[in-house]
Amino acid sequence: MTGFIGEYHCKLDAKGRLLIPSEMRKQLSPDDHGQFIVSRGVDDCLSLYTSTEWVQVMNKLRKLNRFKPKDRKFARMFQKGATKVMVDGSGRILIPKGLSSWASLQKEVVLVANVDLWELWDKERYEELMREDWDGFDQLAQDVMGDSTDGE
Repeated sequence: MTGFIGEYHCKLDAKGRLLIPSEMRKQLSPDDHGQFIVSRGVDDCLSLYTSTEWVQVMNKLRKLNRFKPKDRKFARMFQKGATKVMVDGSGRILIPKGLSSWASLQKEVVLVANVDLWELWDKERYEELMREDWDGFDQLAQDVMGDSTDGE
């Protein structure tokens, strides 16, 4: 997989189901069409992992030292509420109510590609975050992606 791309504005139906956009489905491997793992993300969003990616994340968690308090705490917090969701015959997934509430999801949501996972945001919160962060994007790009051999 080379990574996901895209930003999709969607709506949750009255039962909390999300229709997976067709352009997003086209980016999934055949092995990953039937289910996702939904978990708490960072910055008040939810993370949608493909089954393939979830296995890789779990392999990393298995390498943590469970005798170190920080490692135990991280593993516990990272997995809190993580739920396997199946794609129904109409191409929808049911977002668990506890996770939906935690991320303050309303009817209008945004699915955003983030390299190897998808983030699910409440539309207003996502737009607010993008407005807040955009002014500092030039400096952030330099700090994160700039060449570290340029004399610093």
